[in-house]
Amino acid sequence: MAGYPNYLVIVLALIGAVIACGCMAAGGDETPADRISGNGTVTYIDLEGGFYGIVADDGERYLPADLPEEYRIDGLRVWFTADVAHDIATIQQWGTPVDIVSVEKGDTRRTVAANGTVTYVDLEGGFYGIIADDGEAYLPLGLNETWLVDGKNVTFVARVMEDVMTYQMWGTPVEVIAIDTAGNATFVAANGTVTYIDLEGGFYGIIADDGGRYLPLGLEDRYRVDGMQVTFAGEVARDAVTIQQWGVPVEILDIPWACSRCGGSVGIANPAAVWCTEQGHTYEIRKNPDGSEYGVCIFANGTVVDAWDYYRQTH
Repeated sequence: MAGYPNYLVIVLALIGAVIACGCMAAGGDETPADRISGNGTVTYIDLEGGFYGIVADDGERYLPADLPEEYRIDGLRVWFTADVAHDIATIQQWGTPVDIVSVEKGDTRRTVAANGTVTYVDLEGGFYGIIADDGEAYLPLGLNETWLVDGKNVTFVARVMEDVMTYQMWGTPVEVIAIDTAGNATFVAANGTVTYIDLEGGFYGIIADDGGRYLPLGLEDRYRVDGMQVTFAGEVARDAVTIQQWGVPVEILDIPWACSRCGGSVGIANPAAVWCTEQGHTYEIRKNPDGSEYGVCIFANGTVVDAWDYYRQTH
């Protein structure tokens, strides 16, 4: 009987290990899946009866379990977001299995806005980069020599050059859209959706993918389409006072990508503009002193009326 206590200890230890493993496994189920997103091409793979995959622009291959029927088109360019499906075995044995979170037709372009420090990098003959405050390294292509000062603190907005290879092999190549001394300006860069706001006579805003609302000053008429998806870069208009009292006023600096067919409610043009032109008149965009814009309807006899006033009076 002298060995009984030792036997009991061993049994209890084993039970404890099993419980611990069970807890660890249960905890693992709560770990969020890895999420990936990017541009890619839908590709038909003629294996195992045939199936559709997505080949991302970086060469990675993804096997979507639930790609919607309308996106099953060989060669279709898409922007997609997906969660990696861990511990999933597939008969296709091709690519990384993923669960689609969202997918849209077309391409997007990445932009970045950040504060950082211009840094001289003593490699490959020496060059200047920008190290952002979050630690990301950017290689600005063609940066004006005025800003090539080691240690200079700057704020900038730039296009990410996705397909550019550089001999420096350092940082992310970017094309600077605007740059200023840190603190002198506030830049914003985001993907978002152009949205018609039926307030104060009607105007167009941009709701960014992260929920931020921006009031674009000087938005070109071709981008005034409710539901149009855009990638944009802008400078916050710090001193602007607008009648709309909606969103953050921004001066649009660049829209490197726009798609009027990528959303569920896209393609709805300004109804006041459509009504004006359908009646045989001329629609024109004009500017207020604060830089905001409004539309007018011009009759053949030269009479000019606010487009929305005309729309309401005739409906």
